[in-house]
Amino acid sequence: MKIALVDDQRLFVDSLRAILENVDEGFHVVWTASNGVEALELADRTVPDLILMDVRMPEMDGVEATRRVHMRHPDVRIIMLTTFEDDEYVQSAISDGAAGYLLKSISAGELVLAIRAVAGGVVTIDPHVVQGMVSGAVKRKPPGWFDALSRKERQILGLIVQGYHNREIADQVHVAEQTARNYISQMYDKMGVSDRVTAVRLARDSGLF
Repeated sequence: MKIALVDDQRLFVDSLRAILENVDEGFHVVWTASNGVEALELADRTVPDLILMDVRMPEMDGVEATRRVHMRHPDVRIIMLTTFEDDEYVQSAISDGAAGYLLKSISAGELVLAIRAVAGGVVTIDPHVVQGMVSGAVKRKPPGWFDALSRKERQILGLIVQGYHNREIADQVHVAEQTARNYISQMYDKMGVSDRVTAVRLARDSGLF
């Protein structure tokens, strides 16, 4: 199995590489990267079977890198490796193509099992992260701007968060492109934003997308 490692902590990457290449599982680390930008470039040159991706990195974070890698190479399996404080990123990571979300505190044996599970098509999320998601879902209430959105606008916002362009959005919701633009403009007004990047950030921060 060809594996790539993406993390800005060099010592962690070196340790992880040593672990993976010393277990008798047929793992081979084909490349390592220190941020999402570098990962995209390397993935285009050598497509791995699986990527272990850090969440918080400079230049481009792991969630955005996961989204872009998944768009270019949909067959690549991606596991997010992170700390417990990053659990708010789980929903975005999974919707953007991640197949696993694990804490860096797991043991080597648990990591190997998770890699095998994800390679076999099983979405794997650390139990502690799941518990945090459930607790957060119970406490979380939709923000006021979300309540103001119509069902169609919520659907369109979800597509924007996933990276769809206006023409693609129009096709997905079965309206003309100009109509989709009108919906987006109305949605921006209700959200109190003026551009797509801010809308995506606000949507992700809400924990609803």
